[in-house]
Amino acid sequence: LFKRCVEKEKGFVPGGDATDPLNLKDPDLTLNYTPSPDHNQDMPTPIVFIDQTDPLSLKRSPKRKRERKLSRHKSSASASANEHIEAAPASSVKFNEKAKKFCYGNYSKYYGYRNPDKSEQDVRLQFFDSSLFAGKDVLDLGCNIGHITLTIAKEYEPKKIVGVDIDGNLINVARKNIRRYLSKEKSSKFPVSMQLCYGPLFGQGSNETKFPNNVTFRKENWVPLEEPQTVNTEMFDVILCLSVTKWVQLNWGDEGIKNLFRKMHQSIRPGGKLILECQHWKSYARRKKLTPAIYKNYSKIQIMPHEFPQYLMTIGFSDWQTLGTPYHSQKGFRRPIWIFTKPLASPTQEPVLTPENTSSQTSTLVGSSQSSDTDIPPSQEL
Repeated sequence: LFKRCVEKEKGFVPGGDATDPLNLKDPDLTLNYTPSPDHNQDMPTPIVFIDQTDPLSLKRSPKRKRERKLSRHKSSASASANEHIEAAPASSVKFNEKAKKFCYGNYSKYYGYRNPDKSEQDVRLQFFDSSLFAGKDVLDLGCNIGHITLTIAKEYEPKKIVGVDIDGNLINVARKNIRRYLSKEKSSKFPVSMQLCYGPLFGQGSNETKFPNNVTFRKENWVPLEEPQTVNTEMFDVILCLSVTKWVQLNWGDEGIKNLFRKMHQSIRPGGKLILECQHWKSYARRKKLTPAIYKNYSKIQIMPHEFPQYLMTIGFSDWQTLGTPYHSQKGFRRPIWIFTKPLASPTQEPVLTPENTSSQTSTLVGSSQSSDTDIPPSQEL
């Protein structure tokens, strides 16, 4: 039927069947084509398909698919590695105005993302031995709303723990959470309604080293804008810095992270510990368009997170090890936790200057007296 229809139509070349309706297999139409004498010589020559069984290249080779995919992956990785060099001008970038208030990583619902199951504690706590904190002075940098700070204060019995965050609103919530942690100590002698109406049933007591008297929160920017001095007003045995380094680098660049590391080293007593958790470099790109300053700093970052241990060793820490990598359903939260040790002062070393043995010098803490309404274009790692 098909052949009869073709033959009846004037101008159609006889031939063709159900497997080749366009007569692509006919060599007279392609390879041996010769124009007629009156044919316009300016007309383009007929197209000769390389593969006449697949003229539209619908049947692609799996090997070529893999090669194309690998090529795209390599080009993407190369562009990502050199992104800080080939960054577009800030004037042509559209910034996220709604998320700008979180430019310091100060997400009020951070622990909701980090610990979606509220019945469980933060998985990072399982890597902390009680001997690290018992009877010690502890500083928690970037404490957010204070869940880890309060858990350590209550269950690990430090002599003192101070939670510091740049966002005053988060500090206010952290202070209110002290009551919630006290309320967990329920008594069967009183109905639950009394706790809800009048707060915790247990008094704070007079022992300053027992929870909640051993925990305080304060709003402060702990990142020095200049290289820190050699004297510190406060000394600690342990400093916690969990998921903070990314926001320091994005807001203050490589100099900011260097100054922070130097200040932490100077604020730790000999033999003390620094517990550090860093975000992966890949997560930096997701937040580079929060503010023009962050976009500019991102393009100039040279010190990668995996290079932090080597840098910390050069400024005075003696050794470091990995406590572990907590498992999380989201890969971005699977971050290794490192612990660094400050060596004990040797007899040949100069004594460390402290407020007890000198009063002529003071350290500078940036932003401790600034208002949260003016200095915080507040940051979820998110």
